[in-house]
Amino acid sequence: MVFRAFTTFFFTVQVVAGQIVDYEGNSLPEDSPIPWIPNAVCDPERWVSDGRFFQHVEQCPGFPPPAGQRASYTRSLDEFVGVTPFFIEWQMWTDGDRSEIPGTAPASMVLGSFGSVNYHFTVARDQVLFLRDNFLPLVWVDIAPDTSHTFRLELHGEGLYVWCIDGDIVDSGVPEGAYPSFTPIVQWRGKSWFLESTTQWDYIRYGRIPEDGGGDFNSDGMTDAEDFYFFQECRSNSGPDSDAGPGCRWADMDQDADVDAHDFALFQRAFAGAG
Repeated sequence: MVFRAFTTFFFTVQVVAGQIVDYEGNSLPEDSPIPWIPNAVCDPERWVSDGRFFQHVEQCPGFPPPAGQRASYTRSLDEFVGVTPFFIEWQMWTDGDRSEIPGTAPASMVLGSFGSVNYHFTVARDQVLFLRDNFLPLVWVDIAPDTSHTFRLELHGEGLYVWCIDGDIVDSGVPEGAYPSFTPIVQWRGKSWFLESTTQWDYIRYGRIPEDGGGDFNSDGMTDAEDFYFFQECRSNSGPDSDAGPGCRWADMDQDADVDAHDFALFQRAFAGAG
């Protein structure tokens, strides 16, 4: 296994209080404060650079295809059973070809369970396949290649799921049931089916959807430094009259759809009152 060392330092964020769990990609997943359980086949290359985690996978030497490398990371979601509304959001890119998708490659994100409700995303360079539950039709979406995309799934109990890419709703509907449930897990991975590929994971976040305009990202009842890290991210991605997107509704303190200086002033007031 090959590891690459880099000397750039990054602020480590791991939100565990309240109802948000966050992996920022600035360490190997198994070394994060809440470790991911790794499972690797045929020793794929992995490294961290510029605050992002990379996987490179290719065919296993000495084995005919499809017999490629893969590396997956898993956590239990048992602590979130019954939590609603629930979300998972991740930012990533991959250079893998869409011909790999039938082999659940080159990259995937899975919300699994032992029940009928499961969500499976297979991501290639310019296309995504979404399996929503077990008995509903597949959803195929083309995406722009060679750039990171933000994927977000919101689950509102038994009544609604909403899937967004880069802040735009691309699919929604009524699920087969509530999730997380039935011994749920989250698993993500890079995999080679026939071709090699490299995947970059910027971050993975999941948990209870915070209250709109509340300024409390991790829903722990306080507006503090952990919330400020994510507020700054929302502010940098928005601005006056620029829609902040579904992942930043909590930071839109004045409820006008953007995150700007007015919201920052209101956030400061909430921050000062948290102590």
